[in-house]
Amino acid sequence: MWRVGAPQAYWALQAGEGGTSGGPAGQPPRLPAGKADAADLLAILTRREREVLSLMAKGYNNREIAGALFISMHTVKNHISSIYRKLGTGDRTRVVLMAVRSGLVSLE
Repeated sequence: MWRVGAPQAYWALQAGEGGTSGGPAGQPPRLPAGKADAADLLAILTRREREVLSLMAKGYNNREIAGALFISMHTVKNHISSIYRKLGTGDRTRVVLMAVRSGLVSLE
């Protein structure tokens, strides 16, 4: 069984602490204050990042994601890095857990 927990940023948002939807100029948007839901994730993730996240939730590895989306492994890694940065964590399982809990993706 996996041991998973939500990232610190997620718990801070759940508690209603801090946060603005934007950072310094040139920085990607981050989750807004308050409970993270599908609308919040939709607002900060690009369409392609959501596609990558959906495949991550289905258990695809980077090579499988690249094949399914007809993009390079390098591009997959860039999308995943961007997802991590925007969601405030560097852990694949935590990102998927956040997406599932928010209702953005389904494990079915």
